[in-house]
Amino acid sequence: MTYFWQLLKWDVILLNRNRLFLLAALVAGIYIALFYLLKPLGNLTNILIILIFNDPVITGYLFASVLLLFDKNQHTLQAISVLPLPFQTYLLSKTVLLSLLATGISFIMAFATKGTDFNLFHLLAAAFLSAFMFSLAGFAVGAFTRSFNQLLVYSVPFFVLTGLPFLSLFGIGDLVHYFIIPSAGGIGVLQAAFEEKSFGHLFLMYGHLLLWTAISWIIASKVTVKKLL
Repeated sequence: MTYFWQLLKWDVILLNRNRLFLLAALVAGIYIALFYLLKPLGNLTNILIILIFNDPVITGYLFASVLLLFDKNQHTLQAISVLPLPFQTYLLSKTVLLSLLATGISFIMAFATKGTDFNLFHLLAAAFLSAFMFSLAGFAVGAFTRSFNQLLVYSVPFFVLTGLPFLSLFGIGDLVHYFIIPSAGGIGVLQAAFEEKSFGHLFLMYGHLLLWTAISWIIASKVTVKKLL
């Protein structure tokens, strides 16, 4: 556990040094400004859900991929491989930090646009677990790439696929019709943060989100160890 806290501390320094905290805040600021620009159009709850959910995607997936590319280019992974700690500790440290960052930014966005008119627990759960899942996806994809341009090529289909459940917010199918897609559960839980949902809805969405979070950890752990070590 000591190694985990040491890595977490180093990751905080690394993110700050690379201005990723500032970048996350700027993205959140842009989303908040966009929401207020569109506010005269009426009820924008669905738009807010999309904007807030996109933050874990960007913060988790892209930051994880960029950090992994950085460590690959700096040959940090070779140094970590000879240390007396599992590579999963390295993976967990960065994933937890990025998830906490995304959760904090998501809360700021919700508070700035809705005040206290939302369910805090559902918001934090959706943001943290979704960011955790997407961070792991970012590490898995980043393990196969050697440059940022290659990363973008691999990422576009991923973003299109994970964005499909948003169609349910506009009446194109029910959210359960998109359950094969990992992002569906997180979107469903985030909906519950702003709208009253039944116990059945919450049970399904939380179950889906937790299942895919576990699957993401298993896949990312195996892929990164196989490709990087």
